[in-house]
Amino acid sequence: MTHVAGRPEPRRTTAADRLAELTDREREVAVAVGHGRSNAEIAAELYMGVPTVKTYVSRILARLGLNNRVQIALLVHDAGLLDDGDTP
Repeated sequence: MTHVAGRPEPRRTTAADRLAELTDREREVAVAVGHGRSNAEIAAELYMGVPTVKTYVSRILARLGLNNRVQIALLVHDAGLLDDGDTP
């Protein structure tokens, strides 16, 4: 148990590596999803249309092999992008 507890948390590194596959804009959308924002809120915040946000969310899901927004939020959380109060 001590051996495992003493090792660095691979979960954060793995999540960060997966998010590194995204473009900067996709990552901004992913972080906004992680903060629980709706498509309309993300659109207003990032100066894009709601259909564009939907496209980005769909691309993120496909690129990372995820099924829903909750999985995006969990991945962003695991990567530590919500820890410092980051906002897109």
